[in-house]
Amino acid sequence: MTLKKYFEAASGTGVLSTADAEGRVDAAIYSTPHVFEDGTVAFIMRELLTHRNLQSNPYATFLFIEHGPCYRGVRLFLLKE
Repeated sequence: MTLKKYFEAASGTGVLSTADAEGRVDAAIYSTPHVFEDGTVAFIMRELLTHRNLQSNPYATFLFIEHGPCYRGVRLFLLKE
């Protein structure tokens, strides 16, 4: 199953974690990302803390936890290009 198909079928809660240039971390609830055919993922975000962090530190992690009786989901390690 591709990442695009996974996010089209799954429902759950996503957490996008970032850090600023000094290493101060942040985590925010986010909806599922938009996944393009080439595997690139994109998030819609306002110009708040997460967006500012990505300007100085391009690394992030997205944790998606599926709704349901057991622990299932995905973890993506991301690099902003």
